Amino acid sequence: MEHTRLYLSVIPESLVASMLPPEKFGRYLAVGSHKRSSGAAIYFEINPDFTSDFFNMGIIPERCVPHADGSPKHSLYLGIYRVLEHIPLEALGKLYLTTRDGQVLALEQGEIPSEFSDEHYLYDEICPVHPLIASKLDPAAFTRFVTNPGSPLCVPKIFFAALDPAAIIGSDRTAESLPAIHNLPERIKECFTELDATDKPTKTVDRTRQLTFRWNHIKNGYFIGEGETMLYYPFPSMETLDRDHHKWWRSATL
Repeated sequence: MEHTRLYLSVIPESLVASMLPPEKFGRYLAVGSHKRSSGAAIYFEINPDFTSDFFNMGIIPERCVPHADGSPKHSLYLGIYRVLEHIPLEALGKLYLTTRDGQVLALEQGEIPSEFSDEHYLYDEICPVHPLIASKLDPAAFTRFVTNPGSPLCVPKIFFAALDPAAIIGSDRTAESLPAIHNLPERIKECFTELDATDKPTKTVDRTRQLTFRWNHIKNGYFIGEGETMLYYPFPSMETLDRDHHKWWRSATL
């Protein structure tokens, strides 16, 4: 019998206890128990020793138990609001990316690059807020900026992906991939131009976007942090994905 695991889902933000191992949990989130498509999923596995006074962890032994037929409990929601801010970064394990048809890719934490040399950055904020942001700040500086408690626009923690602007601007499938923003390539270039002409560190490309981008728009990976502390989950190269994770990559790029 599987032991109980804890997951931080970021789409939507929630803390979930489950008797499913990570890959089965991802398939459950993506396609459901009755194979009805519900979309892609991104989630972290949480250290099973994690405890918190903010969440009612005491209900897990009683309610996260097998069903009468012996099948495992798929999900017990412990929180759906202000979840990310109440989970310490040190409790985060692997990051899992699940495609719409339930293919799961696990990402390990990696070493943060010693320097970032891009002139412009494009960030896909995923949790707890989810605009698309153009910036002159590298990921570490952007994390400090967004989580600065002295700013009226701060959040306690931020989880985001670094996107490749060139992949989006140069894609002939942009309109198909991003139906809500048909002029996105021009909008991105416009925001970068405005940043160059001002002392602003960031510019909002789109306020309401969430998980619209394809995974082949990811530049180097995912970041999560608060203040001076940041974790990095490197995204494999296209060559590595095609060679070692072909089923996931094929599903992710459909």
